[in-house]
Amino acid sequence: MKRHWAQKVIEKENGRYLILLLLIPIFFISGCQEAQPGDKPIETTPESSSPLDIITQIVRETRIITPTATPAESQLPVELDIGYVGAFPVIDPQKTASQNGVNLVENLFIGLTNFNHKSNSVEPEFAKSWTVNENSTVWTFKLRDDIFWLRLSEDGDQTPEIVRPVTAADVVTAVHRACQSDTKATDAFILFLISGCQQVFELAEVSEADLGAIGVKAPDDTTVIFTLNKPAGYFLTITTLPLFYPVPAEHIKEYGRDWTMPENLITSGPYQLTSGNLSETRTVLQKNPGWPLPKGGNANIVNIYFFEDERSVVDLWQSKNLDVAPLPTDYVPLFLEDFPTKARLVTGQTVFYLGFNYESGLFQTPQIRRAFSAAIDRQALAEALYDNRAYEMHHLAPPGVVGAPEIDEVGMGFDPDLARLLLVESGFASCQLMPPFRFMVSSLDLSLLQAELIRDMWIKELNCSEEQIIIEQVQFGTLLANTRAEADATRPDIWELGWSSFYPDQHNWVTELLHCTESENRSKRSCNDIDELMRQASQSTDTDERVALYRRIENQLFSDTGETPLVPLYVRGSYFMEHNWVDFVPAHFGGEQYDTYVINATLKELERSR
Repeated sequence: MKRHWAQKVIEKENGRYLILLLLIPIFFISGCQEAQPGDKPIETTPESSSPLDIITQIVRETRIITPTATPAESQLPVELDIGYVGAFPVIDPQKTASQNGVNLVENLFIGLTNFNHKSNSVEPEFAKSWTVNENSTVWTFKLRDDIFWLRLSEDGDQTPEIVRPVTAADVVTAVHRACQSDTKATDAFILFLISGCQQVFELAEVSEADLGAIGVKAPDDTTVIFTLNKPAGYFLTITTLPLFYPVPAEHIKEYGRDWTMPENLITSGPYQLTSGNLSETRTVLQKNPGWPLPKGGNANIVNIYFFEDERSVVDLWQSKNLDVAPLPTDYVPLFLEDFPTKARLVTGQTVFYLGFNYESGLFQTPQIRRAFSAAIDRQALAEALYDNRAYEMHHLAPPGVVGAPEIDEVGMGFDPDLARLLLVESGFASCQLMPPFRFMVSSLDLSLLQAELIRDMWIKELNCSEEQIIIEQVQFGTLLANTRAEADATRPDIWELGWSSFYPDQHNWVTELLHCTESENRSKRSCNDIDELMRQASQSTDTDERVALYRRIENQLFSDTGETPLVPLYVRGSYFMEHNWVDFVPAHFGGEQYDTYVINATLKELERSR
């Protein structure tokens, strides 16, 4: 019989040197009215009806939601068991920053819109439809009237009580909170697209009149209108963020910062918190019986276990008491050996890349930039640096971004023959005929290792010499400062950086990283037709048109005839352990959607009994 595979990891650690794979620093550049006659309708999916007949009863002037029983319902609830490392998180939609917090917020609160992780598209949630004016600056959302704030009943059972309906005013409250610096909302600057938000954010003291000047209005309970500073088709993607999740103003006023403590919490999402506090390791969510938006999942109860150490997660998963859990890095090799079919690599949305200085004496032409790009074996980098916990990238935007091509489509990969041909076309018959050039990286050991690997590839495929490629390690702040467009003489010829999503839309990638005027433009690109395509894509409200435009943009930037302003290298991922009785589409960005998880309860019970 095999030894516990996790125990083998512990034993092996005693006799070998453990390499700590440090993260490469990531550069984050990263009125009352109905829709007007000139407004353009946005196509949305039909409004879903509830699968449950909701019975409301007056109990101490409190309505109780009880689903009507049906013969097909199972006697036992279907349970989803998930494990995470970390403590019970902050679950304030506008303030949570941890992934554990984002996961809970996603399931406890309704969003203005929903990001569909399967189709990488925006779909209705609280907003059942929307229209936008001709220049994409005024967005009008029509809201559902069957979503309620809920809390557990006072008699101690698990039946939820209706507090009141969720209304458009709750969306306004969310935006007003996020636009005030005292809230310390996560990535609040994203909302500066809304008129008046940045001005309020910069105020030391905020009055009701100041808040009233922000471009979000609720003319009635089921309408919310946003006015933007500029045309923005990508605003729809932004509305999926927790920054827009409705919150109850009167409840926040009553309890202050403690309004999200489990004993005070009221929620509006597909699940309700039934237990969980700062001293417990198990948090239980139960399905909201009045939730009118089924998404295909069947979990009635979600048990979430928070662990202080990674080993406990592994042990509980292997004992079949967890359906899904993150796989700690140190356990990956032996887990893949013992359970190859039960590991899934899920990519995040951070892409690492090499940037080119267009004002360098060497990298002014696209041919030379393409040559150095084609000479890099990205898959070999992923294997050497992350033990295959990364996927090579040939274009910029990673999986899970609206408008991103598939990961294996569009762009130029490793092609040494093409690299040598392009080098000749650039005017250099050999790399050794080029003058020395500076390659700037961060001070991390992993950054140096990556730079040395890439240098060796250029030596092998382009016949460069080691002396030509001057690797400079600097502190990350210096790396950022010396690659800014205004850095002038301190700018290196090539540098390493990374880019992550602030919101999962191509505008946040190609436009906000590479546009000649709408980004920091670290490469100092000159404006051309590609930038005009970026402008068109950013303003369009037609999803199909935006996807087609961004595909053209990625192709014109990163194909074997592209401009190549940078070299996309890879997108990192993390492994998850999952048993064969659970089926789900993971989130590349944002929170996991437990109401999309499907559990084969019969198979789960059978496997656990073995």
